[in-house]
Amino acid sequence: MKSLGRNVKESLLIQKFLKTNNSHIFYFWDELSDEEKDQLINELNNIELNKIKKYYEQYDENHQQNLDFKPADCFTIEERTKDLKEVGEEALRRGEVAFLTVAGGQASRLGYENPKGNFPISPIKNKSLFQIFAEKIKFYTEYYSNNFKWYIMTSETNYNDTKEFFVKNDFFKLDKNNVVFFKQGMFPTITLDGKLILSDKNKLFLNPDGHGGILKALLKNGLIKDMNAQGIKYLSYFQVDNPLINLADPYFIGYHISKKSKVTTKVIKKLYPEEKLGCIVNSLEKNSIIEYSDLPKEKMYEKDSAGELKYLFGSIGIHIFNVDFLLKATSKLPIHFAKKQIEGYIFKENDIAEKGQMNAIKFETFVFDVIAFANKSFFFETDREDEFAPLKNKTGVDSIETCIKGQISQYKNWLKKSGLLITDLTDQKLEISPLFTPDEIIFLEKAKKQPEYIKQKIYDENGNLRENIFID
Repeated sequence: MKSLGRNVKESLLIQKFLKTNNSHIFYFWDELSDEEKDQLINELNNIELNKIKKYYEQYDENHQQNLDFKPADCFTIEERTKDLKEVGEEALRRGEVAFLTVAGGQASRLGYENPKGNFPISPIKNKSLFQIFAEKIKFYTEYYSNNFKWYIMTSETNYNDTKEFFVKNDFFKLDKNNVVFFKQGMFPTITLDGKLILSDKNKLFLNPDGHGGILKALLKNGLIKDMNAQGIKYLSYFQVDNPLINLADPYFIGYHISKKSKVTTKVIKKLYPEEKLGCIVNSLEKNSIIEYSDLPKEKMYEKDSAGELKYLFGSIGIHIFNVDFLLKATSKLPIHFAKKQIEGYIFKENDIAEKGQMNAIKFETFVFDVIAFANKSFFFETDREDEFAPLKNKTGVDSIETCIKGQISQYKNWLKKSGLLITDLTDQKLEISPLFTPDEIIFLEKAKKQPEYIKQKIYDENGNLRENIFID
């Protein structure tokens, strides 16, 4: 390296990194074009070295979570009442609710090199996850006579692809001014001895800051201010991989409002102790969620006096947040650590740098950690078959197959409850368009008003089930 820095400001920035034992990130400096140097300097300008040092010290000290907790209370399905529904519907009519989707993931685990939200997953029409959610919002826009805002957080990697997908599909007939894309932040991934890593000659190895980054990103992009200006009080939060989500559930919203909650979380009963769902707990009169991997084994398998799992309920990543609460809680989120193997530049004693595999420390934040900072928070039970069929893997658990089956099962349950499906399905595919109805409550209302129309979609002229049943 002959010289570092093309001006005084740049030289001062570089000196900061040299003093923190990170001189290796400038190893290729003299080989870089001015454009490449600009890219590296831009990344360095966004690195908060004091925070990285603090996070590393926390990792190195191996801070343990306080494990003195008990199961948290949960509002059960049986406790739902009509008045809660009315409160929720009124908030939706007044435009006090907006939708917030975490969509930073790629679908590479599905064998699909695009944003996960683009993945085609509906049983018959192969609608993408994004289209399913967009059509639900389109329906609610007309049903509640409101132009609902939809905030979508992408990663740095899939931001452009996601926006292009919406443009290509004409925003699925939504008003494009009401669909707001924004990027989550990035954290540096560091070596086991606390140094920054080069992923390329002019690029640091960065990782998304976790779904907790959505709160900081909302604030950074001025979106909280935008919500306040529009009278939005509540955010219906969900992840992009779950097509069954009832994103405008009036019971859920009404319960949240009636309890004057700051954050309310939907939960389901776990199928088995090891199921990968965050565990809901209470410690020192404060609710929180413990990541499934952090729950001690003895707690995971512990049973109550009735022989049922003591820690029975798990979070499925669906929340209602108060907008004003997010302003206060965002900066308080704790950091989480994960050791992972990555490919970056390895620097050897004989001044040779080469690409290779190394163990590294990844930092991230979890959105559910805000629960611990709320003076009022609650958990709200929902039915697994009605609201949880995530798409995470190509095969096996939470796969393409199980996600499609989950959708068919949901629609089948709606038809059975309506009394319009009197013959059980065998190999038939079934899909109900969100543009016809996005949730069970409204479907049952429509079934009373349009029974003959729905029957014609289910059965042919001979009274036999159609091979593909599509209701739109």
